[in-house]
Amino acid sequence: APFGDFYRLIVNGYQTDAYNFISQPIFSQDGVRHASFANLNGTWNIITEGEIKELKATDPGNLGFSADSKTLVYSYFSGQIEHIVLADKTVEVIGKSGTFFTNFNGSMYAFVGLRGSRKVLNINGQETTTFDDIVPIGFWQDNTFLYAAKNGYNWQFYKNKKEITDNFNNVKDVAINHTGTVAAALVELTTGFSTGITFSDEYYEPLFGRNYDFVSYLCLHPELPLVSYLGVSAQSKVIVLNTAEYSTYDNTSSPKFSHDGNDLLFSACDLDCIININGKRFPLKSMLTPQTEFALKPGSNTVAYSNSTTMIVLFLETNKMHAGMMVDKIIPPVFNRRLNRYETIGQINNRLYLMTCSTE
Repeated sequence: APFGDFYRLIVNGYQTDAYNFISQPIFSQDGVRHASFANLNGTWNIITEGEIKELKATDPGNLGFSADSKTLVYSYFSGQIEHIVLADKTVEVIGKSGTFFTNFNGSMYAFVGLRGSRKVLNINGQETTTFDDIVPIGFWQDNTFLYAAKNGYNWQFYKNKKEITDNFNNVKDVAINHTGTVAAALVELTTGFSTGITFSDEYYEPLFGRNYDFVSYLCLHPELPLVSYLGVSAQSKVIVLNTAEYSTYDNTSSPKFSHDGNDLLFSACDLDCIININGKRFPLKSMLTPQTEFALKPGSNTVAYSNSTTMIVLFLETNKMHAGMMVDKIIPPVFNRRLNRYETIGQINNRLYLMTCSTE
């Protein structure tokens, strides 16, 4: 905020003009492109790395990129009509619920529509039958759309109009990778137990994990049919990787894959705190909450996190740590795979600082 009630977006050193409002930037899968909605004196625009596009809009809608990173897809409102802009067409819709989804190249769309008290799934202009509820997941690599739908007390999974599972009591969480080759869900079975399901063309049918009293914290590998989540049985907690189990404490974080999927990390605290990477436990000197957001450099046995005043890099094999400069405010760090370093943003008074640490 360069001055009161105005905002400016800075990406790779380039600064936009000041606007009354700028949405959080959306980045393409390859990390090269970005886009944001911006409003100046009632006029809506889309800011990208190459242009500023003015919209004849009363309100913004959804914003994103196709999975191949080549197409900016977005929607905006003109009164009650929402305009969905794709690679080669614009679609006008009324009664859409939630966001819309596109296939790999941004040429097809899908969204949930409201029909009174019931819902339908619109897949590229073709509607399914109505359901009591629908949980959309995403486009599969063959351009079919994967979703869960409920009628009465029963949930099932579908590809377009084809049922691909038996009934469940509940669908708790869903995920799909960006290429549409692997998807996963956490479900409650009709027996009352809960488990994880993996969908992949490598499997003849969906793969079920072990049964637990409760499951949560779904995490999906970026490419392979590997799924991780928290499983609870009789007050015992484990982090699950497909059918493998890693023991953890009562106070545990969600699992997290590294950007390349080679490492799986979670943290947990009881009387002490640990970080677990690929099943190997590393004790921590400091007491941290499992809500601490760790950045992870794959294959390095190093992690980074921010406390209230600085960024800290831990060398887990040696228990050494490096701390950065002291700041008034700080955000959680990330690992920049292109520059091979940990990064975060710190603030002192009204100045921002890029804080970095290389582990080489």
